[in-house]
Amino acid sequence: MKVKHLNRADHNCDLLEFEVKQFREQYPNETQFAITSKLGDNNFTEGAGSHIDANEFNTLNTYFTDSVISKLVEEYPKYVRWRILCMPPRRTYSVHRDGSKGQRNLRLHIPVVTNPESFLVFYEYRPIGNGAQRIEHHNLEVGEIYEVDTTGFHTAVNYHPKQERIHIVAERFVPNE
Repeated sequence: MKVKHLNRADHNCDLLEFEVKQFREQYPNETQFAITSKLGDNNFTEGAGSHIDANEFNTLNTYFTDSVISKLVEEYPKYVRWRILCMPPRRTYSVHRDGSKGQRNLRLHIPVVTNPESFLVFYEYRPIGNGAQRIEHHNLEVGEIYEVDTTGFHTAVNYHPKQERIHIVAERFVPNE
């Protein structure tokens, strides 16, 4: 299994959703926001994308001080590069892998807004051309906290026609076994 249920959330899910949506309203055209950055200086785009050292993004942006989000960052200190990821309706990410050689990439997923038509999908190998392979798909629920191994090929999809999917995501790295 690529998705491990860690525990039920002990934070106020409605308040978390309110905080995230209130923040999100300021940047309606963006889909990825840094909760932590190198300096904690409210650079909300720093740390987006790949080809970065995720371990450098471990300082809470001051905007999130004294919030439900800051309590989550404190509760899970092994994780770095905390972000808010927003997926518009009817979207699919490209199939990709995360991490670097010799390490597994484990991501903390805290669903904030989701729906039954939103999934993480895992593949045995990169799908190219025609063929058949085993896939795993998981619908992560609000009120639960998950650890997801994103080292292998995977994607995220939101098939809902109108509702955005929003997750808080952080990551940590462990040596390959």
